[in-house]
Amino acid sequence: MSYDEPISPVDTDRTVASAIAFVAAIVVLGILFFMGKLVLDHFRDPGRFPIRSVVVEGVYQHTDQDLLRDRVMTQAERGFFNLDIAQIQKEVEGLQWVDKAYVRRVWPESISVHLEEHKAVARWGEAGLISDNFKLFFPPKLNASNGTAVNSYLEQLPQLDSPERRHVALLKLLMETRPLFSKVEAPLTGISEDERRSVTLTLKNNVKVIIGHRLISERIERFADIFRSYVAPVYDDVVKVDMRYTNGFAMARKGSPSNSTRVD
Repeated sequence: MSYDEPISPVDTDRTVASAIAFVAAIVVLGILFFMGKLVLDHFRDPGRFPIRSVVVEGVYQHTDQDLLRDRVMTQAERGFFNLDIAQIQKEVEGLQWVDKAYVRRVWPESISVHLEEHKAVARWGEAGLISDNFKLFFPPKLNASNGTAVNSYLEQLPQLDSPERRHVALLKLLMETRPLFSKVEAPLTGISEDERRSVTLTLKNNVKVIIGHRLISERIERFADIFRSYVAPVYDDVVKVDMRYTNGFAMARKGSPSNSTRVD
């Protein structure tokens, strides 16, 4: 025969106190959550903290400020605390001349955008440009009223062309070739290649130098070696120089097709 132990009044008091403390904690947490939501909703209300200005920083010449502000302010309608900074950065970097954009909030009502533009170092095809970090981009055409100086600058850039998108390879070749041609004062204005990746250099006055698809660096160096002695003295009369010969070259001059010279 067994007997249940009597429940102590102290144990009963502790159980009741624990239950009350638990309920109180739940109530407090609920109140804090509710108040936090009210505060959060208050700050997220676009009407309370509107964006009123966009501050554009950095060195830029070609980016349309009005178009840039339109891109930013479309996102800014959400208010200061609801801004999607990553999306704004994506929108700004979608502008053709923009290489990188850094976006941040500026309390209490502004967005700061720091721009880094592409620095064009060569033209690509009919409408493209290549930047100094080998990025290919296609900016909008400039109108005559505001783009005269820019167009003049772009027209001075060397022209690169290829049926394939091999802008990186051709720009590297241009960078390797330019110092050599500057040294001998050969006026290099462009490099192109065909479907077989046969390289042709273009000099001032549209003089063509055919290099071919083999021994490219060797043939370019050989042309630089013979330029002053053979090409420069008759440059105004030269149409084409063919460097695809093993030990020499052929030079076509203005006039009849037979007016050409081969040197071994």
